[in-house]
Amino acid sequence: MLDRNSAGNNEHLPDYIAKCLNADELLKLTRDVLSIESHRDAPGHETPVATYIRDVLRAEGIEADLKEVSDGRCNIIAVLPGTSGGGSLMFNGHTDTVPPGEMQHPFDPRVVGGKLFARGACDMKAGVAAQFYALIALKRAGVRLAGDLIFAGVVGEEDGTSIGSLDVIANGPAADMVVVAEPSDLEVIVAHKGFDYYRIEVEGIPTHSSCPSRGVSAVYKAAKIITAIEEKLVPLTDMRPHPLLGSASLNVSAVIGYARNEATTALRRAPGDKPPGAVVPDTCAIYLDRRRIPGETSEGIMADFEGLLDELRAADPKLDAKVYFTPGSVDLPSHPPLDTDPTHALVQECLRLAAREAGIMPEPKGVPFWSDAALFNAMAGKPAIVFGPGHIGVAHSNNEFVPVHELIKAARVNTALALSLLG
Repeated sequence: MLDRNSAGNNEHLPDYIAKCLNADELLKLTRDVLSIESHRDAPGHETPVATYIRDVLRAEGIEADLKEVSDGRCNIIAVLPGTSGGGSLMFNGHTDTVPPGEMQHPFDPRVVGGKLFARGACDMKAGVAAQFYALIALKRAGVRLAGDLIFAGVVGEEDGTSIGSLDVIANGPAADMVVVAEPSDLEVIVAHKGFDYYRIEVEGIPTHSSCPSRGVSAVYKAAKIITAIEEKLVPLTDMRPHPLLGSASLNVSAVIGYARNEATTALRRAPGDKPPGAVVPDTCAIYLDRRRIPGETSEGIMADFEGLLDELRAADPKLDAKVYFTPGSVDLPSHPPLDTDPTHALVQECLRLAAREAGIMPEPKGVPFWSDAALFNAMAGKPAIVFGPGHIGVAHSNNEFVPVHELIKAARVNTALALSLLG
């Protein structure tokens, strides 16, 4: 049996609801979903775990169905219908995880020292379990909410496409407010950065390396561009810091330059220190990772890059370069930032309840990582927050875990939040 003190004080919820929140049952359900592989290399991807959750919810008399998104990969959608058309609340969490990597016993969940270890424990199946268990508790308690309470277990977040949440936004069910269960240490997250990828392609003129002045080195020209990025564009990211996120950022993540007619040699590991052919390189690509804060746009960032190249070309007519926006994926070309109004009732109630149930300071926070919450906020125009158990620092690691007491507290806050917001 779990230490009942870890579940918090039941006086915070009405007794008839509190008695329906069973810490041991929640832990068992969480272990069950963790034992089902749902990473990109697993048979069926997320569908087996979605099927398990659907069957659990249906056994409780809750409306729950699978919704195929792509190639047999299914969202799980469940609803506690409201009675009087009040505002609606969605609990959203991705059911996929990263592959096991070198984690020991990744799909044999175990509790050690009050921590639940397994692949996906932190990111983010514990958060998902704490969400759908809130529906179970409210259903068992006979609560009839005024507005709809929706649970959406979605696919495809870890592969960068977020096709599960995009499908919900496009095809429903729609909700007035959204809570995404990424690990937040039970803090209430209202802002995070967005990110986009860019590529600058530099052209040169090849010639024999014994007489390089006859050609134009694309690598030397790329070096000028990189220096200018560091000296002129990077400082721009510090000019308008966000109050919760600080500054935007710009990172040159890779540089690849070579002579095209020596590409086979250049792109494999040459023995020793032998250079890849005696040719001045005529192509070089600079890869850029740009993290943007609320208020910045991809168009504005592209204009900054193009303005810099125009300035460099004016000073050096032999510089031949062009910048390209590089889509993150076909489904999600750009990853917008999250920027929810901290005064919204969703934020204020979650802060109040998290302070009451989990003892956090009632202050909205910003985080450096990205989440699907930004899609509901930026694309659907809905207030969205991140709230879930676990610390992002152990996500994806070979030592991934979630504190059991945070799992239980998250379920309590979710239940109380639905009761408070939906009436």
